Amino acid sequence: MVVTNLQRSTAIVIRNDGHKVTLVPMKSGKLSARTVSFSEFRDEWCETGYGLSLALTTFLSHIMKWGASLEAQKGLARLAARDRFVVASLF
Repeated sequence: MVVTNLQRSTAIVIRNDGHKVTLVPMKSGKLSARTVSFSEFRDEWCETGYGLSLALTTFLSHIMKWGASLEAQKGLARLAARDRFVVASLF
């Protein structure tokens, strides 16, 4: 899921267990994952119409240039692999 906040920061949710949400906000430099409570997430972030596959491409290219924490890398790679599998199954 691609989300944005009031400061117009874009992030990708890499984990949501209903109590805690882990997301990777786009920023300059090295990307890192951030974990917040579900209620804080609902108050601060809202879903965008931005396509997940396009967002993943942007985030992964940013990682190749600037780097990311291991948690952010693994979470985004898992999403990319799942996204590829889902799209491939449609054809």
